[in-house]
Amino acid sequence: MTEKTHVVKDQLNTPVEEAYRVLRTNLQFCGFDKKIRTIAVTSCNPGEGKTTTSINLAISLAKSGMKTLLIDADLRKPMLAKHLGSENKRGLTNLISGVASLEEVINRTNIENFYFISCGAKPPNPAELVGSARFSEFMQTVSEQFDMVIFDTPPLGSVIDCALIARQTDGTLLVIESNAVEYPSARRVKEQLEKVNARILGVVLNKMAKNEYRSYYNYYYNYGNSKSRERGFLSRLKKIFSGKRRGEIKVPADSKVMAFKEQGAKKEMPNKEVARKELARG
Repeated sequence: MTEKTHVVKDQLNTPVEEAYRVLRTNLQFCGFDKKIRTIAVTSCNPGEGKTTTSINLAISLAKSGMKTLLIDADLRKPMLAKHLGSENKRGLTNLISGVASLEEVINRTNIENFYFISCGAKPPNPAELVGSARFSEFMQTVSEQFDMVIFDTPPLGSVIDCALIARQTDGTLLVIESNAVEYPSARRVKEQLEKVNARILGVVLNKMAKNEYRSYYNYYYNYGNSKSRERGFLSRLKKIFSGKRRGEIKVPADSKVMAFKEQGAKKEMPNKEVARKELARG
């Protein structure tokens, strides 16, 4: 482990921090039959906030007392070192290539229990590296040394790297930007994950408008009152995301933070037209 302690700014406002605590709790409930120790985080497209989600979730888990390791597995467009201010040039690719040890690539932070590994040198063959036997061995090693390991992976709508990682983890979180992702794109990502037998833990709804957030919580805190109704995008999501199990969507009042939806086996993300039709029938 590197000697330098990286200073990570942790200045989330109260609603945002609460949202991550809810997400953390939901993840723990997802592991009632099998303890979740490794998670892949992906999105449909670039710019939906998967790296921000990964960082804040890792910090929340670390604050709860879990020894947490965040790994930048987006070998095509790594962002973790930039977000966390790491100057360590050695990272995941150096480790998998055999030119650095695990101790040399793990970075400690000023937040207790929070550690991270950056990408390292960008490789010419990202899919081959994450699909290699060495990568699988690395995943096994870190899962034994940490309580939780989070892999920030590339958008699955662009490349196949995430699927190669997700099939080896205990579960996958899909980050979706509110009102920005079309139904066919989300459906393709879901199908790709299912093809490799990846376990989809849920959806993180990101960059949600504050008015929709307020509408949701007005409904949530009046749950059981027949006069209370969900409105807006969340209402459409709940009508489309049908399945054997239903979870709650938790949305903080901020434009760049997350929600969580526990997902059953047959749930899909709608486009606006499908949502309108469903609402009309309802």
